[in-house]
Amino acid sequence: MRPRVCTLADNDATCNTTVRAQWRSPKNESLCLVIVDQPHIKHCWEQHSEGTYSVEVSFSQDLVVQLRDTELDRVLASQAIAVIRKALQFRRKRRQPWSIFY
Repeated sequence: MRPRVCTLADNDATCNTTVRAQWRSPKNESLCLVIVDQPHIKHCWEQHSEGTYSVEVSFSQDLVVQLRDTELDRVLASQAIAVIRKALQFRRKRRQPWSIFY
């Protein structure tokens, strides 16, 4: 699955990206790809041994993508896309630039 990480700048509230998922199985299976917390995004395959899917998504928290059976009861694989907020805070120096004990 790509991407694995989404980095937000300080002025960004959400991550807008294309999620690309790909799976393979040694035998034909009927499976569905779902995005947790976004039930409107779901793609299913009937009796396939592999599949690919791309979808545009917008999210502000970690996004979990799952490959499930067609009844959506059993999770066969799960992958998270981590949201990292880029902090532009300046690090404080460990000591002052001058010292009377120098």
